[in-house]
Amino acid sequence: MRHKIALMLALVALAGCQSSTDPSNANVYGSPVGQRVVGNKEGVMISNVWNELDAFPVAERHCKQYGRSAKFKSSQGYRASFDCV
Repeated sequence: MRHKIALMLALVALAGCQSSTDPSNANVYGSPVGQRVVGNKEGVMISNVWNELDAFPVAERHCKQYGRSAKFKSSQGYRASFDCV
């Protein structure tokens, strides 16, 4: 029984190490709750970030899907908006 519990804990710990190139699956701070990425080829909004500098790499990755670059637009609270230009 102890081995099963140890295995389950190890799997949960390893799940936190999972990485992805999908820009909608961002985790800037390495926390259990990542960022929410919502956008299209015109622009993107990144939620759950402290500032636009933290959100910029995520926005850039999103815009590159469309052959564009991210340009900071505005921020409000824990959200940053970018245009894809």
